Amino acid sequence: MLFLLIVLNVAYVLDPNLQPVEDPSPNANAKEIAKVAELKKKREEDNLTCRRYILNTLSNRLYDLYMSMQPPMKIWKALEEKYNAE
Repeated sequence: MLFLLIVLNVAYVLDPNLQPVEDPSPNANAKEIAKVAELKKKREEDNLTCRRYILNTLSNRLYDLYMSMQPPMKIWKALEEKYNAE
């Protein structure tokens, strides 16, 4: 699963050290504001893509358990705890 997410260039959203995208300063120019807006949109789309791919690989029983979790990092950590504990 991780390999697939890497190939899709969305695995970075699972990084626990990933910093949130900060709003531009009030005195930022239009180019900087547009860049931050574009980055926020890409991050949001990548979160959604990553979440969908993770959920898509789960069995029906597991899908029902994890579909209520929103951030992909939360799903990923729960699955890691479940399967790395054995």
